[in-house]
Amino acid sequence: MTWRALLREPLVQFLVLGLALFALHARVRPDPDANMRVDLARVEAARQGLGARLGHAPADAELAAALREALDDERMVREAVRLGLDRDDPIVRRRLIQKLRLAYESSADLDPADDAALLAQRDAEPQRYTAPARLALTQILAARGRHAEPEAAAREFARALEAGADPAGLGDPGPHARRLGLRPVADYAGMFGPEFAAALEGMPEGTWSIVQSKIGAHAVRVDARAPAELLPLAAARARLQADLAERRRAEAVRLALEDLRRADPADLRELPPDLAAALREHGL
Repeated sequence: MTWRALLREPLVQFLVLGLALFALHARVRPDPDANMRVDLARVEAARQGLGARLGHAPADAELAAALREALDDERMVREAVRLGLDRDDPIVRRRLIQKLRLAYESSADLDPADDAALLAQRDAEPQRYTAPARLALTQILAARGRHAEPEAAAREFARALEAGADPAGLGDPGPHARRLGLRPVADYAGMFGPEFAAALEGMPEGTWSIVQSKIGAHAVRVDARAPAELLPLAAARARLQADLAERRRAEAVRLALEDLRRADPADLRELPPDLAAALREHGL
């Protein structure tokens, strides 16, 4: 039988294919002893790292001790894994999961997105990238502790203001300015309390009203309102880039987990068929 005829035999083809796969596996599989190998590059890296920590060039004994410690750490990790000490420790499991998740996230494409992609993301979730309505106001404080009846004092201020008095000459000192520029109502809630902010919502512009706060009573006038508006790209760019990067990382993790589920499916054979089918629909 010629060698050409021999190569046409199915058994010979199977053996050749097996040998080729074995050779390929030997080439691409990770070297299990790579972490135990001490070569010149590793010695030099250890020398530089130890020198940076010590502040001087390490002696040979110091360098040898550092290398021995690193190798002993690797030996102990291997022995711990061999003994199964990593299997029942929730802290170790959590750390392994975190490291694998970070590895999946690092595979995501995190190059800055172009303007078209950013605008598409903004327009797909306009509520997320919309600046809230804002208002500007003037407030004159009748502080608690300085007036027997702060609300009555605030009403006196309001009457004087309606008659043309200068706001700068009325009221008690407080933690905030009398004139406050355009800002969201939520900011006013943080400054004066939620009761004060709630009173602003329906207040007409240009008229004086009495509003209670955590520090007293106020004569308040809404000077201007600005409606909610979709942020322009320049104002939203940093947030859009960060959000898109986070979505890409989450997508990388999702796809990796789908691959893992296919490669290592759950064993549902002991469950009732209906329950097993329902769980499979949810990707177990």
